[in-house]
Amino acid sequence: MTVRRYEAGEVTVLWDSSRCVHFAACVRALPDVFDPRERPWVRPAGADTEELMAAIRRCPTGALRYERRDGEPEPAELEATIVPVPNGPLVVRGLLHVLTADGETVARETRLALCRCGGTGNAPFCDGTHHTNHFRSRVPAPSEARQRAASPDDVAAPQELDVPEGGAV
Repeated sequence: MTVRRYEAGEVTVLWDSSRCVHFAACVRALPDVFDPRERPWVRPAGADTEELMAAIRRCPTGALRYERRDGEPEPAELEATIVPVPNGPLVVRGLLHVLTADGETVARETRLALCRCGGTGNAPFCDGTHHTNHFRSRVPAPSEARQRAASPDDVAAPQELDVPEGGAV
């Protein structure tokens, strides 16, 4: 994972290239600060601290983050939300803790984009592969078999899941 750091007065801007799928929310918010054609592409002196932090929080993947000099963490949404991007990832916001099946922490974040095309090389995060594998989302049709189901066995085979200590599913 490559994380680049861009120092500013009261904050340090962090950019994780492995998580960026270029939604360009940052560029639209502050084009004088975020210009992917320039090097360095982040120039945090181009905005005041509050504007900079607000623009970074618009990044849906969490590829852009910030660290405050006073140690105060980035605020998380009080309610977790999951939004499917048409033909793209699931954008998730909230106080998030992503674990492997073995209970190892993958990420503790406030924003991220999860792959739903199945092609990412950076699982569980989206890496933009949905563009190259031409993923198309669809609205599932109601399942008559599910509507007739009398027990979970009528829906699917049992799944194996070991819930980590203190975890919930």
